Amino acid sequence: MFKNTSRACFFLLVTLLFSGCTTLYNPATGKNEFIIVDTDTEKSLGKNVVADFRSKSKLDPDNKSQERIAQIGRRVAAVSERKDIDYSFQVLADKELNALTLPGGYVFINRGLVDKLNDDEIAYVLAHEVGHTAARHIAKKLQANMAYQLLAVVAFSSIGRSNAGVAADVARGTNQVYELVSLSYSRQDEFEADRLGVKYSSLAGFSPYASLMALEKIKNNEGPRWKLLQYFRTHPYVQDRIIALEEYIPKLKK
Repeated sequence: MFKNTSRACFFLLVTLLFSGCTTLYNPATGKNEFIIVDTDTEKSLGKNVVADFRSKSKLDPDNKSQERIAQIGRRVAAVSERKDIDYSFQVLADKELNALTLPGGYVFINRGLVDKLNDDEIAYVLAHEVGHTAARHIAKKLQANMAYQLLAVVAFSSIGRSNAGVAADVARGTNQVYELVSLSYSRQDEFEADRLGVKYSSLAGFSPYASLMALEKIKNNEGPRWKLLQYFRTHPYVQDRIIALEEYIPKLKK
């Protein structure tokens, strides 16, 4: 029964893929985009992935830091173009200089960055992650790289099926989704998220130039060549991004 349902979902999604009729105007990018992973699916995926991620990752126990990040995050999210997502901002206990976004607007920033950056710089980092969600970079990666039946299994796992085989499929799907969204974004995605990050942080009342200071701090903490920090595996081209933002920020202020 489930195999037949899964197969039907697969063919439905493939039909949508090649029909050319599923387009969405994305105000964050200013483009008409082909989107199969809609908001409801992204939220369902997010719930599964975050539950698994939280079981393996430790949140920072400092309540003041959590509230500080939540407040800054809410400010930058409020000015983003995407209003169909309820964003969540939390601090992980990890000391590496990193931040990441999971499907459904779940944003995490490591304690290592929180300790290094001031509020304006943190606003840029969080707004950059919001930019990835607003531009639907995660959804595009999922639909471009994963089998659509896997998306259906994870998205519809909330139905509550008790079949052990289905549960195993869901678990494998969750891991694959997390591994996929953890991979580095393209240069174009990073530059776009940077522009949106500076735009959102500026609209929220933070200094746009803090983005340059944040990236400089991250770059200067790279350490020995043989020890590449997690940030640089998931957020490449730091110097190129600095140069691009130096050109973009003056235009933003006009």
